Amino acid sequence: MLNKTKNLTKIFIILAIFLSQNFISVQVFSSNKTFEIKEVHKLLNQKKFDEAINALETLSNKNIINAQYLYSQILYSGNITPQNFEKAYFWSAISDLGGFKNSKKIIKLLENYLDEKEKIEINENIKKFLEKHAMEKNKLAIIQIAKWHIELSEEIDYINAYKWYNIAVASGIKSAAKKRDKIINELSAEEIIDAQKQSNKIFKKINKIGG
Repeated sequence: MLNKTKNLTKIFIILAIFLSQNFISVQVFSSNKTFEIKEVHKLLNQKKFDEAINALETLSNKNIINAQYLYSQILYSGNITPQNFEKAYFWSAISDLGGFKNSKKIIKLLENYLDEKEKIEINENIKKFLEKHAMEKNKLAIIQIAKWHIELSEEIDYINAYKWYNIAVASGIKSAAKKRDKIINELSAEEIIDAQKQSNKIFKKINKIGG
């Protein structure tokens, strides 16, 4: 009982720090209920752990990176839900691609628990997740999938990274221009033309331009 109390206290401390560092109020509508990160805090304090986990999963599936980070922490620790290292890696890696730097800590902790074959399989699922959100015009996912081709692909794929950074800039993410222009130096003239054709095709599909 004492250990359980300590574990719960640890979760609350982690969450308090987490909330103090993240001021973004994120709302997600699911089953006619609005969830926010702060709502998760309340649910945990009320020991409504199943509801808290469900809320975090809902937010994570909406590609909310701070929720993904917290969810990965809980999945790694196993204090209020059984440990699940594969899911912890999945969500921490996506959060990391979104720029949530603390996620790297979870990824590092998982290094000794997942082999390369498992990571490759999870990384492919991450790609599918991000591509789906990118095609739904989620700007963060567009950046994340570009980074995926550099950081999580089995082999660095400059063509697809350039393609997505090119789409990101066209979508109004001007900060992606430096990355796009840096990667272009890794491509041949033929590869650039091919990547640009792919970019235009996907950009039109995302924005539903033309037939």
